[in-house]
Amino acid sequence: MRIATLISCALLTSGVSAHAQGYDWSGAYAGASVGAAWVDTGVSTELTNFWNVPSDQVDRDSLLPLLNGSLNGENVFGGVALGYNLQQSELIFGVEADVNFLDVDESRTGFNVPAIPVPFPYRIETVAKVDWLATFRGRIGWTFDRSLIYVTGGLAVGRHEFSQHISQLVLPPGAASFDQQAAFQKTSWGWALGGGFEQALSERWSLKLQYLHVDLGSHRVQSFGECAGWPGLCAVYSGSHKVNVKLDTVSASINYRF
Repeated sequence: MRIATLISCALLTSGVSAHAQGYDWSGAYAGASVGAAWVDTGVSTELTNFWNVPSDQVDRDSLLPLLNGSLNGENVFGGVALGYNLQQSELIFGVEADVNFLDVDESRTGFNVPAIPVPFPYRIETVAKVDWLATFRGRIGWTFDRSLIYVTGGLAVGRHEFSQHISQLVLPPGAASFDQQAAFQKTSWGWALGGGFEQALSERWSLKLQYLHVDLGSHRVQSFGECAGWPGLCAVYSGSHKVNVKLDTVSASINYRF
């Protein structure tokens, strides 16, 4: 009986000791990251008002394919993050906030083909930029001692710019030149969802690999035509421009646990 009791105590003690020697992911941490971002800016433009007059429909129909579609850009980025983990057995519950500086610049320029034998082509220039991105996310993961796999999701906020410029290039001497431009700069809220893998390198340092998909939502802006020398005359040519910004990011981070 005494031997059985001693053996049971020894096994219990070794189990507690083994658990105590496992890696502890709980607590606060800070990190720095580098990565790559792919930005997809979807543009949907409608030309309204006098663009629908029969005499201008030919021009409108030739411009719409140049105004609509997606702009795609990519760039490397760097950022910093703060987070906190709570460990319950093999489960990790955490929160993380990060900010990343992207500087992704996308542009597209096109020219319409005049449908009538008069050389009055239009030049279309579309530009989209994303300057920075921040996310505020929760994390749920599963640990294998020094390894952690997780899913993450939450809020995203980013600063982006958009402009679309329609200009008529060649006009007879003395005629009014035409311009129509839409532009905005916005700090927009959206959502982020992704996952990752983290590996402890030592008691305080870990390496993290992460993927995020981010949607910053849709925004609309109006535009109105302008004719040089004829204030207000060309404002009857208007447009509605809808812009949707999505990003995919892959990053590697080094984290320090406090």
